[in-house]
Amino acid sequence: VVMKINSWVCVLLQEPEITPSILAAIPDVLKKILIENIHTQQKKRKEILLSSNGLANRFIFERWGIRSSQRRYHKRIFSEIREQCRTLFRYYLKKGFFQCQEKTIIHRFGVFRFDEIRGNLILGFVIDKRDSPFK
Repeated sequence: VVMKINSWVCVLLQEPEITPSILAAIPDVLKKILIENIHTQQKKRKEILLSSNGLANRFIFERWGIRSSQRRYHKRIFSEIREQCRTLFRYYLKKGFFQCQEKTIIHRFGVFRFDEIRGNLILGFVIDKRDSPFK
């Protein structure tokens, strides 16, 4: 939307609408992040740490191309998506595991609470090996 006021041209940013189908796509981004980490992970590191705000920022950037530095202009989107990511993280924390499929391989992760800072929930995801004696 473009408005002309006197000799100034103002561009009003229109925020995208957040629908339930859009919110339902957040776990797909989580799955994508975890699978990327599995393939790039060094053998020394056993857990993957993810924050709910980091997931929200990545989701918003991939979905609409809006960077976290533009939060000031898109407050509603960031607050709603971040709240949904926190809710999703609490669900997986209560469930205790996260499972996703990559082609024919099923990945299963144990989930633990690493930290929570001002509402930003940070979870640790540990690859759950089926043959591991430590279950």
